[in-house]
Amino acid sequence: MFEILPYNPQLEKRWDKFVLNESMNGTFLQTRRFLNYHPKDRFEDASFLIESSGTIIAAFPGNHTNTGKWISHQGSTFGGPIISKNFYTAERVLNIVDCAENYLKSICKSIKIRPTSSLFSLDSTSLLEYVFDHCGYKRQSELSAVCTLEPGKDPLEKCEKTCRSVFRKSIPYNLELRDMTDEEMPEFYKHLCISKAKHKAKPVHTLEELLDLRHNRIANEIRFRALWMKDIYVAGMMMFDFANVNVRHAQYIAPNDEIREFQPTTAMYINIMREAAKEGFTKFSWGTSNDKNGDYLNLPLFKFKESLGAKASLNLIYTKNF
Repeated sequence: MFEILPYNPQLEKRWDKFVLNESMNGTFLQTRRFLNYHPKDRFEDASFLIESSGTIIAAFPGNHTNTGKWISHQGSTFGGPIISKNFYTAERVLNIVDCAENYLKSICKSIKIRPTSSLFSLDSTSLLEYVFDHCGYKRQSELSAVCTLEPGKDPLEKCEKTCRSVFRKSIPYNLELRDMTDEEMPEFYKHLCISKAKHKAKPVHTLEELLDLRHNRIANEIRFRALWMKDIYVAGMMMFDFANVNVRHAQYIAPNDEIREFQPTTAMYINIMREAAKEGFTKFSWGTSNDKNGDYLNLPLFKFKESLGAKASLNLIYTKNF
């Protein structure tokens, strides 16, 4: 028998322990430690756990929307479900999804699920994908990009010839890659807002939220690195480290568009990949090149990532109406 446990703050420690230590596809992005950085009025939390004989077997981070939809979770790149390593078998996953669906039918009109990508999971996500595909869920996909890093091999060697030529223009300037200080973060955020505004968008996070994540919530998983030409800011990047699967992920890139001597974004990307390879990461994730849940592909952006040696990777989205 499975039991639904709607989330409450008393479950926070059990929730995070399960996600980080007992699941096959949990990451810090689904922990309450991370999700709780959002102001309480930003989302109507509707997360829940599934227990079997007192043991947590699945976590469903999620929130309600004002249209009656349940989404897993708007406050995270990937929401879930998060499945126990010990319950990741065909029969059990079918039962978990069925149990969750019966519960969700009682609290919402439709659901939207964003499972953790296979890139960030300890086990293959094929079983979970099969269950959703064959239980009446509509599937959409987003096109992401990932570079494979090899010990002792310069990532520049995998880049296309034109990319290598563009990068070499930055070499004479002796650029320095280093951590941003808190005092330098506003400069990064200013350029991030400029970059986002070109696409009629804004950063998901405020500067204050980024500092909170850095110092209080995911200090071991988040990095802010910047490239400098003496005292001139060239580009900055916010990255997430998924150490359990040796993947580093670029969340935000903020180039200084006033730099004309060379291409700041290419210089930043190559330097960042070189650093990740030296630190033992085997994959570098560049994120999606889509809008509208994958319906629109920014082809020039994806081709640029391909010029860096990136290959395609999918993020999946499942929806169902009741």
